[in-house]
Amino acid sequence: MLFGSEDTVTKDDYLFLVIFGVVAFGVIGAGLAIRNSQKKEEEERQRLTRNTRKRWAAAKNIRKINWRDQFVIDDGEIDEDHNHLLKLINEFNAGIITFIKPQQLVPVLTSFTEYTETHFKREEELQKETKFPFCAEHKEEHKALIETFNGLKLKASKANEDNVTDVAVEIGKFLQDWLTKHVIESDLPLKAYLKRNAEEAKETDDLAEQSQPAPH
Repeated sequence: MLFGSEDTVTKDDYLFLVIFGVVAFGVIGAGLAIRNSQKKEEEERQRLTRNTRKRWAAAKNIRKINWRDQFVIDDGEIDEDHNHLLKLINEFNAGIITFIKPQQLVPVLTSFTEYTETHFKREEELQKETKFPFCAEHKEEHKALIETFNGLKLKASKANEDNVTDVAVEIGKFLQDWLTKHVIESDLPLKAYLKRNAEEAKETDDLAEQSQPAPH
């Protein structure tokens, strides 16, 4: 017999069984825990590899916007603003490969939105000064765009580590398309009014100069 006599199981035998069972369950439990831990580590490694590949693929498809003559509006503050916004968008897209956590996106978008709001105010003031006939429509467009930017920030804040690259690419493409469309389609008509005002101011200055009495 394994324990004691043929018909008797002693307390020591029970104790042995209990200890054996505890040890066995402990070994099995430890083995399962190790296997689960290894499985989770492998899944995390695969996830990180997949996300890294996604970021590199996105980086290869980034299209940089270069300043072009057709963007020129006033050779002054408005052009400087547009040029700065262009640089911010290019920097955002170039940084997509570094965006690993959603928390990295929101501060960048917040800074971009704040600068854009400042630009819009400056642009609206210039439109009033030049008596641009589409001031009201332009102001409504600006308001809608700021709401869109805030929506993008909200979307970025809800992203996770698995889709943060997809969200960043979507935002970057929107910003690129918005800037080129905003400048070429919405702001470019202002250029003619600025030119007209400049010509009228020059004519006024010329007339004032001509009206001055000739020196003796």
